[in-house]
Amino acid sequence: MDNLNIQLNGGIPITTLKKLILITLLLSFIGFVSAETAPVDYNINNSNYDTARTISSPGIYNLTENITNSDGIEINSDNVTLNGQGYFLNVTSNNGIHASGYKNITITDVNLCASGENASAINLTGAEIIILGNTITSNSGDGIFINRSSENITISANTITAGNKGVYCGGNNATIFGNIITSNYSISMAGYNLTVENNALTSGIHCYYSLIYSNTLSGNTINGKKLYFYKNIENVGEIPSDAGQVILVNCTNAQISNINFNEKAIAISIADSTGVIVENCTINPSVFTTENYVFMQNSENCEFRGNTFKVSESNANIGFAASYVNNITISKNKFEGIFAPVFGVNFTNSRIFKNIFENVPIAPLVFRYDCSGTYVYLNNFINCSWNVENTLNESITFNSPLNVLYTYNGTTYSTIAGNYWSDYNETNANVNEGIWSIPYAITELINDSYPLAKPFSMVDENGIIHITLDDVDSENGYVITKPGTYVLDEDITNGGSILINSSNATFDGNGHCINNSKSYAVYSNAEMLENLTVKNVITSGNISIVASNSNLSSTDALYVSFYGDYNTISKNRAYNIVLHGNNNTIFNNTAPYIGAAFGNNNKILANTAYTIEIYYDNRDVISSNTVQDHIWTWGQYTTISSNTVINASYYAIDPNGYYDEGIDAYATVFNNTVLASNIGIWLDNYCEGYSNITQNTVYASEYPIFIGDNITGCNIYLNNFIYTGNSTNISEIMPNTTVNNSLVSPFEIEYKYNGNTYSNLLGNYWSDYSGTDADSNGIGDIPYLYGCDYERTYGDDYYDIDYLENDTAPLIDMWNGNEIGNYVAPVTRSSGSSGRSYDSDISDEIDSKVIKNFVSSASVIYGNEIDQQYAEELRERIQNANGYKISGNAVIVGGPNANGFAKEYNNQFEMPISNDYPGENKGIIQVLKVQENTGKIVQSYTIAYIAGSDRLGTQAALEYFKTLDELPDGPIMVEWTANGPKVVE
Repeated sequence: MDNLNIQLNGGIPITTLKKLILITLLLSFIGFVSAETAPVDYNINNSNYDTARTISSPGIYNLTENITNSDGIEINSDNVTLNGQGYFLNVTSNNGIHASGYKNITITDVNLCASGENASAINLTGAEIIILGNTITSNSGDGIFINRSSENITISANTITAGNKGVYCGGNNATIFGNIITSNYSISMAGYNLTVENNALTSGIHCYYSLIYSNTLSGNTINGKKLYFYKNIENVGEIPSDAGQVILVNCTNAQISNINFNEKAIAISIADSTGVIVENCTINPSVFTTENYVFMQNSENCEFRGNTFKVSESNANIGFAASYVNNITISKNKFEGIFAPVFGVNFTNSRIFKNIFENVPIAPLVFRYDCSGTYVYLNNFINCSWNVENTLNESITFNSPLNVLYTYNGTTYSTIAGNYWSDYNETNANVNEGIWSIPYAITELINDSYPLAKPFSMVDENGIIHITLDDVDSENGYVITKPGTYVLDEDITNGGSILINSSNATFDGNGHCINNSKSYAVYSNAEMLENLTVKNVITSGNISIVASNSNLSSTDALYVSFYGDYNTISKNRAYNIVLHGNNNTIFNNTAPYIGAAFGNNNKILANTAYTIEIYYDNRDVISSNTVQDHIWTWGQYTTISSNTVINASYYAIDPNGYYDEGIDAYATVFNNTVLASNIGIWLDNYCEGYSNITQNTVYASEYPIFIGDNITGCNIYLNNFIYTGNSTNISEIMPNTTVNNSLVSPFEIEYKYNGNTYSNLLGNYWSDYSGTDADSNGIGDIPYLYGCDYERTYGDDYYDIDYLENDTAPLIDMWNGNEIGNYVAPVTRSSGSSGRSYDSDISDEIDSKVIKNFVSSASVIYGNEIDQQYAEELRERIQNANGYKISGNAVIVGGPNANGFAKEYNNQFEMPISNDYPGENKGIIQVLKVQENTGKIVQSYTIAYIAGSDRLGTQAALEYFKTLDELPDGPIMVEWTANGPKVVE
């Protein structure tokens, strides 16, 4: 079997494997029977089935056609091979194939279905049994049932579908190898010396505790997840996160963390082990009724903390079952809707504290026999049925052994404490420091002498204070008066709010909702706080914070306002987000309106908004945002760069100065894209003067750029102005003239056109320009006439206009980077347009035309030979990083150790790469916008960074990059697994 195991792992198809095993076994069988007597050869068909189905003599029996019958095949002889030859045998009432007490039985290549109620497809008792290469179906019973008195069984290369157990093996010395099993219980091991290897299962493996020492499991999977089996191992360490089921036998020091157990399997089984920690797991297996989620026996010094136990398909289950255990800690878990969350037998010297037991239909705790030295305290028992008769034992103590911290109405006490019981109804009881004066009667013999007046809001080992609905007053809310970390543990539905009156505090809404639509859900009213963090809040109300050096992130609110300096507002969703102060950053938010006012040096970056507007702000940066309608600014030295305006209802970008004071804007409007507008860039006589407007692409139905007659000192060059209206010549409908602006570059620019390099003063691309290019240098021979040639009254003013300012170096084709005629046309997300054609050497594995266009426009840069191979998977033409200087878009393949170019830019990315980060087999995809100011012209590039801590990490990031639809807005972490790249959430 070892050789067969190697072959299976090496990729031999299962059909080939069946044939190899079958030939080997049949040759062995023929040799065996010929030594004693010549074999009998029978064919079984429909005409002789009623008599031939009972096999009473040794021999090889073959099915020769499809058969349907109420009765199955009965084997009453040693040394029998039943070869189905691929034919179908449908048994409608009884077991499909049955033998009792015989040896040397082989069943192979039968397409077998037992459709009778609770019928097993194969039911055998005997020795030297081989079940090989069959397709087996049992509608309601077991696929294969091997009785306990059987010996030496091989079950291999079968495809089994069963309504109950796929394989029940009560026999000893069995090998269950290379099967595909779909069932409620894939394999139930009820015998000694079983080897279960390389089976592909849809549900878990069950093994009786008394037998588990003698059995071996390896290479099995449950719906692609691995079944991890550890036996007699010290210091197991961290269990891999791809576990579908974990079994530990006689092991020490194992950690099972952050795993989602949701298969049809007992999630975790622990026997004769110590030092096992299970933490932060979601345990929601779809197991049988009354089955356990987690099982432990004869173990000690183990911890279960911070796990969530959820109801599966049947709620009649036991969450945590343990027998003969000592010094077990069960803390900070949540058991919701579980039939019996904790069931203990001989459960000694243990602690059960800070758990939530909610909506339990039977009993939250069931203990039997000796449970001495066990304490239950600071738990919340909410909406639970108390059917505890004859289940709880006097040796269980329902309060803490020592004083513990307990917060009540904002005050923290140190006292002996019991538990919170939602059905406590002693009407004559008083509350003293959060403890009821009358005990809670659990049974006639057992009391909780210190019942809590409110659900426990825990202060855990990390100093985290947990807030529940009962902690929040509907009128005055919950007031944070001290530094610390505060976590909301449930929705606030009574109209209360969170008031922060302390610096150095963190409030984590933990994804819960604060239902307060009339006022502020989270706010501060102190004069100016410092170092606040507010995150993960959902509310129909408002959030208003007055603080500096603080953060607001991942909230969903109506209005968000932040007053102060050096703050970061990121990843929020709101109707309005407004910032007041200096040196703040508004990053990656989504809101119809985003604004800043009365400050300096603020950054509005990578947001999605309907409009972005700033009032009386100077030196702000508005960059890389996606805006539906317009960007409007009122201030000086504002930078508006690399934004996309999707469909402006009128104007798209308007960079105003201070009109009332007559102070010009001196704005920079650079590398923006306006996909649709009436007026693209609107310089409408509100002091937009002395601004630099360059490398923008503007689509407009009236005026791609409108320059008022009082605007002066602007440099407007290298823009792509595309007119989408109905007029035949845009210059004839421009109503205004301009004063002392320049429509060409203030210096010569080096550029490429049709493969040649030139250096000239350059103007703009105008879609309606109809001039020629006799010099073939990409510049029109005649100026583009900007202005209007008429004399008349327009509105209240009289005009006599005659082309006062013109573009004397209009571009023949669009401008992109350092080239004329190499532009990738922008598209809206809904258009599905592919832009320009991409280069022919781009990998066919990239489906997205957006990604193909980007790679086509970029230099793909590698460091060493391994990264070179990865780079060539993107395109054939690649660039060594040695001495490379950026001149346009780039893709970095590989990390900073081998790639000098990566090393230069590594720390500019949000997640720098190292040998230790992001870790083994992990890589990151991230994108950086670079603005180059060292030359004569400001230039913008995009750098995609594809790298990992090791070669598999880089490979994972690269393979996933090829599947993207577009360049990501933020970093994507990817891990290489046996099934290829997988995003790390």
